[in-house]
Amino acid sequence: MIVGARRDSTATMTAARHEDWGSPLRITTVPRPEPAAGEVRIAVKATSVNPIDIHTGRNAGYEQSMQLPYIPGWDVAGVVDAVGYGVTRYAVGEPLFGLAWFPYPAGTYAEFMTVPAHHVARMPSSVSFTEAACLPMAALTAVQMLDAAHVGRGRRVLVSGSSGGVGHLVVQLAVARGATVVALARPHDHALLYELGADACVDYADVDAVAAIRPVDAAVDLVGGRFGRTLFDLVEPGGSIALATAWSIPKYRALAAERGIQAASCLVEPDPQALLAIAEHVDAGRLRVVVGAEFALDLAAEAQAWVTDRRGFGKAAIVTAS
Repeated sequence: MIVGARRDSTATMTAARHEDWGSPLRITTVPRPEPAAGEVRIAVKATSVNPIDIHTGRNAGYEQSMQLPYIPGWDVAGVVDAVGYGVTRYAVGEPLFGLAWFPYPAGTYAEFMTVPAHHVARMPSSVSFTEAACLPMAALTAVQMLDAAHVGRGRRVLVSGSSGGVGHLVVQLAVARGATVVALARPHDHALLYELGADACVDYADVDAVAAIRPVDAAVDLVGGRFGRTLFDLVEPGGSIALATAWSIPKYRALAAERGIQAASCLVEPDPQALLAIAEHVDAGRLRVVVGAEFALDLAAEAQAWVTDRRGFGKAAIVTAS
């Protein structure tokens, strides 16, 4: 049963999808989804590109839950187009944003998508659909990693990858919690990071400067690998480190235990209450998402290339014509 919209089994929409794993994104016409009980259908105004979108398209993400043909994307901002049976919290026409279904397929690189009503929240009133679409996965990741690293007032926290889509939000949310923030980024990004509230900025390529940061109470590592491993040595005993790519650091738990610190592997999850808190930060001026580039839906592959090649600061958005 659809409330507020007429069922049309012949309705179609435009989407960007992979026909095979690793194949280029193809712009195609597909059936428009219908919301099931407890779901809303959103006319997508914008989505954003996250690195996991690209990995999953190569069958290197959460492939156990994916099927071909595959429409990428989890971030969404748009307007409720229809509601499924039992949905009372939202009505047709309301602007919403959220992290849909993660880590299961959501398909936000499309003109329409369906999502459980409890995965989305009302948008911040002070931002565009494009800006709102760049918030959910990145800001929820930031919040949940800061929680995992026990970052609060009076703590000194190191943020790696601070110029990225998640990192620049971690910096601001840590500042909002009363923490002192040391941001790792290339020198050309330092001015903007200071503007966003960082107390100190260090070039991650300067080995001596990075080593001189120690000690910190906590670290939020968005880079991983060999570089991420070196950050363990900067956290003082009793401190903590939250890892976005713990899988890239062999025996990370043992490494942390040897140094007397806690290490947490973080996987973001939908959280509408946290989204409302994020929206409050945005509307209060405490949090600003930097949209580094915008692309039309038919240029979704270029949007992914922008992220893969790290062509700019912040997030890449895909804007639909729906």
